[in-house]
Amino acid sequence: MIDRLNQLTATYKTPLLLGMMGFNFLLTGVDVLMAHSQNNFFRWELIPLIYCPLAILAILAQLIFRADFVVRRAFQTVMWLGVFVGVLGTFFHLTGNATSSQESLYHLLIEGSPIAAPIAFAGISSYALVSEHYRGTSRRSKLLLLVGLGFLGAVIAAFLDHARLGFIPSYTLIPLVTGTLAALSCFYMAYSQPNQKELYICLAVLSLNLLVGILGFGFHLLGDLAGTQTINWARILYRNPLLGPLLFCNLAVLGALSLLPESPVRLGDCQKGEATVPSKVRY
Repeated sequence: MIDRLNQLTATYKTPLLLGMMGFNFLLTGVDVLMAHSQNNFFRWELIPLIYCPLAILAILAQLIFRADFVVRRAFQTVMWLGVFVGVLGTFFHLTGNATSSQESLYHLLIEGSPIAAPIAFAGISSYALVSEHYRGTSRRSKLLLLVGLGFLGAVIAAFLDHARLGFIPSYTLIPLVTGTLAALSCFYMAYSQPNQKELYICLAVLSLNLLVGILGFGFHLLGDLAGTQTINWARILYRNPLLGPLLFCNLAVLGALSLLPESPVRLGDCQKGEATVPSKVRY
């Protein structure tokens, strides 16, 4: 029964990973729509809103016509464009926060636009590229590396967000600890041949971050609604960003998906990052 389940998940791992990336682009687009609407989509703020539907369409086309060379090239081009959009957005957020040459580092990193947010486009696009291009243990290692980097980014974002409160109450430090543990776990799993016990430990750490993300979402929601009679979108977006804690949930799920068994690698797939041909499903 377990072997059949492993074979089933291995067979559909690539569509599952790409589908998850499409869902990520959808949620990111909604988040950007709400955030940039507060500025009436000033200047270049429409770029990510245009890109998100394009990325979703590229992923859907790749899932449906994955054997088509033109579709695959178009998919890769759109994903690389997403990396550029993420880097460009980070630059815009930084320069937008720096209103003068004497701007303090505190305002530049903490009080202004979230500098860690736009790089999510680069992370999602990179994950999609690796999911489509590589196979076998090579793909698992690269995906876990990206998830580990994602957790580091989430820790930095949580640090900058909670620094505005002076880390009061003290439980705002929890995601910094659990996120760091998850990053280290993913890096270890990416560069080692883990046994079953180590796999369970990593899954436990990911599950802990899933729980932390859910609790953080609840705390943020309660904080945004406290003392209000109606929904105040400005508070939801900037005071306690509602979707921020869910990043830990998302990364935990991506980490678990990355650990799914890999299907046997064919000789033709060796050029996609796997040097040997395994005789059974790989973990």
